[in-house]
Amino acid sequence: MTDSVDAEILEGIARLDPAPPDLDERVLFAIELDQVDAEVARLTETAYAGSGARAAERTRTITFEADSRTVMITVVERSDNLVRIDGWLAPGAALRVELRLPEPTASRTVVADPAGRFVFDEVPHGLAQLLVDGGTGTGRVVTPSLVL
Repeated sequence: MTDSVDAEILEGIARLDPAPPDLDERVLFAIELDQVDAEVARLTETAYAGSGARAAERTRTITFEADSRTVMITVVERSDNLVRIDGWLAPGAALRVELRLPEPTASRTVVADPAGRFVFDEVPHGLAQLLVDGGTGTGRVVTPSLVL
C-alpha cells in the first residue's frame, strides 16, 4: 500500500527517469531465445568513429568475449538508413552465425569463412543479437542484445 508521499516520489522518478519506450520489446526479445544452452558473451569494448573514405560514414566497433570465443563486429551506417555488419570470430573458424532480429523481421544466417570473417548487409536499425554455433568441442555463444 502506498501513501501520498510514496506516490509523489514514484511520479517524480517516472517523470525524471522514464523507462525506455521499447523496454517491453527489448525484454521479450531477450527472453525468447530458445537456445538456452548457449554461453553468453560479455560486452568488453565499444568504439565509435565517423570517417573512412566517406566523411558521412559512421562506424561502431563492438567486441564480445566468452570463454570459448571472441566476436568482434563493426556496424557501418549506410546512406539508405540501413547498416552493414562486418564480423570476425576468434579463434577463426567456418561457423554458422545467426543474426537474430525481432519479429516480424526474419533472422538471417551466414557461415563465416575459415578465418572467421562474416558479413550481414542491408540490416535494419533496431534490436539485434548474434548466435554463433560452436565448433568441435565448444558450445554455442550468444551476444547480449544490442541496438543497431
